[in-house]
Amino acid sequence: MRITDIAISVVANPHSAMVTAGVKGGKASHDVVFLQIKTDEGLEGHAFAWGGRSGQATAHLIASIIRPLMIDQDPLDRELLWQRVRKMDRWWGFLPIYAHGPVDVALWDLGAKAAGLPLYRFLGAYRTKLPAYASSLILPTVDAFVQQAQEYRTRGYRAYKIHPWGDPMRDIEAYRALRSELGSEMVLMTDPVAGYSQQQALRIGRELERLDYRWFEEPLSDYDLYGYQELCRSLDIPVAGVESTPGGLFATTQYLTQRAIDIVRSDVSWKGGVTGLMKTAALCEAFGVNCEVHTTTNALLDMANLHVSCAISNCEYFEVLIPQEPFCFGVRNPITIDQDGYVHAPEGNGIGADIDFDLLDNHLICKV
Repeated sequence: MRITDIAISVVANPHSAMVTAGVKGGKASHDVVFLQIKTDEGLEGHAFAWGGRSGQATAHLIASIIRPLMIDQDPLDRELLWQRVRKMDRWWGFLPIYAHGPVDVALWDLGAKAAGLPLYRFLGAYRTKLPAYASSLILPTVDAFVQQAQEYRTRGYRAYKIHPWGDPMRDIEAYRALRSELGSEMVLMTDPVAGYSQQQALRIGRELERLDYRWFEEPLSDYDLYGYQELCRSLDIPVAGVESTPGGLFATTQYLTQRAIDIVRSDVSWKGGVTGLMKTAALCEAFGVNCEVHTTTNALLDMANLHVSCAISNCEYFEVLIPQEPFCFGVRNPITIDQDGYVHAPEGNGIGADIDFDLLDNHLICKV
């Protein structure tokens, strides 16, 4: 079997305003890049790539740099192709962290389809489900966070993660209100998205310990290795991070060996696809550290995330961004929770996504 083409389409997500309304910087476009790896045997592998404000830029990077490395190659040689892209990346001037992963995801989708297996079983299943947490956008008030967490608890979620403003005093008010209103049974986490200084993070971390939050995610700049060392040394609450740090597997190694992280965040979009995420999870396991998989903000890659989460043992929760509707664009069978707050791995072959091709065509911007 040989790869004959990687068809690349840029699609406008009509829910863009909702996707970005809760992100610092205001509203913006949120394109989806749709990849179709085609073969001479008629089998295809699919993935979405993060498009952000300019899906065309992502599409052209993949088309000009990665696609030529794939044509006429065996799509089952995933490790060879992963290493080829990684090594060529240095010569081509470094790709954005979101460019390589989706191509690898599409190769794994194709491989699992060829084997007639769901991806998580093709990888080597550890489980079929795991608990989910509802993960907020940035909301305008403390009461809005409390009301949202209460609403999603009634929907079956047993855990909630707040993305606060990055203002220490306001954030602490929200942290306290959530614990007070939700009680001790609700699992709570926070991700201030690198919003604090070292001293602020230390002070807030101690308050989070008192409030019994499960983890403290990315309080500092991605590049503050020393600051993360100090936080991990000084705090009992686990510090999670490196989800957006360039270098993927190899940068994660530095944080682990320097004891600058307690929980590693990784995914199939920014960390080199299924191959990169599986390697990272194995690295974390060797260090006795959890690899908590973070959202990719798009439906098809999050389904791939779920498959990997069910194929590894050192992942406790699955992240679901809420409100979920904007992030379900392009598939008819998005991830849902059961009555006990669990998400289940799809059982169809490959990723198991029911892609809405007509919807994607109706919102097509261009083909590359």
